[in-house]
Amino acid sequence: MKREAEIVVIGSGIMGSSIAYNLAKAGKEVVVLEQNEICSGTSSATAAWLWPSDKTPEHYGRLAWHSMEIYKNLEEELGADFEYTITGSLELIWTEKQIESAKKLIELEEKLGHEVKILTQDETIKMEPVINPNVLGAIYCEEDGNLNPFLLVNAYIQAAKRHGAEINTNTKVQDLIVKGNSIKEIVTNKGSIKPGLVICAAGMYSKELAKKIGVDIPIHPERGFCLVSERLPKMLNTTVCGARQTASGNIVFGFVKDTVDSIDRKMYSRGMQMAANDIMRDMPSLGDINIIRSYTGIRVIPDDKFPILGPSEIIDNFWLSVTHSAVVFNCALSEIIVQLVNGERDTDSIPYYAYKRFIK
Repeated sequence: MKREAEIVVIGSGIMGSSIAYNLAKAGKEVVVLEQNEICSGTSSATAAWLWPSDKTPEHYGRLAWHSMEIYKNLEEELGADFEYTITGSLELIWTEKQIESAKKLIELEEKLGHEVKILTQDETIKMEPVINPNVLGAIYCEEDGNLNPFLLVNAYIQAAKRHGAEINTNTKVQDLIVKGNSIKEIVTNKGSIKPGLVICAAGMYSKELAKKIGVDIPIHPERGFCLVSERLPKMLNTTVCGARQTASGNIVFGFVKDTVDSIDRKMYSRGMQMAANDIMRDMPSLGDINIIRSYTGIRVIPDDKFPILGPSEIIDNFWLSVTHSAVVFNCALSEIIVQLVNGERDTDSIPYYAYKRFIK
């Protein structure tokens, strides 16, 4: 491991790997510190839907759609296939209240230049015959899709290496040594490194790290449950809210259920039962398939739901990149990070995402 670096990125999930790649591509000296293996945290336990169409309000939606524009050419840019697939999306409607909410979403998406529509019950079943025939309908956007998060993170990491980034796995940050108003040394289980700039993209672990140097990150954890089916013939035509079918034929069922107090990634029988109940409600015809794997992920939820990006405002060289839905937003957020580092924009240009919005 290097003993000095221009920029140290902590974390190698979707967000950290994206930042490392984009900074290295921009000519920065980048060192990544990952406490476990690449893509071993939340990014390894995501349902991996690419759904910009449900992101509100307007500024959040624009950010999501900008990220999707970058995705269109990203496999070619990274030189790797990460199973980026535009399938269209279905969010099932069970109540009249959901229909009213959908109408507001449609108005916003029209303003953003994208089409979202409400399908009738018959249209929904025709599109996805496995759906419960008692559903009222669905919200549909043909521009949504999904991807393979493991392949995406690996593609970023390999491309970052080609641009000169150093990637250190099984390297746990044990302490951050502050002198004056900046971090002078990062202490790890493999030695110390002197950083110019530190970008913390460690998911929920970011809160614990930041606390060491007096920075409070207003985020909280939510536990998501995922079940994975055996390989099946093609059964899903779209990415349904709660399920996507992979290129290999497995169906990944994903649900966010619990607000929790700790980073506990154990799968409990209660979680498996809740996920199974949701599957049987939404797609009862899949009741006979075999589930071969279950896992949980701790989702990072900023208290006001929006990404926390850029300088911490408390420690001069300690920056943050913490967000929910990193699968959707990473392209746009890492682009902003590069622009901030290069002085091409300042935090006044990202009022909804800068940390200083939390400073009274």
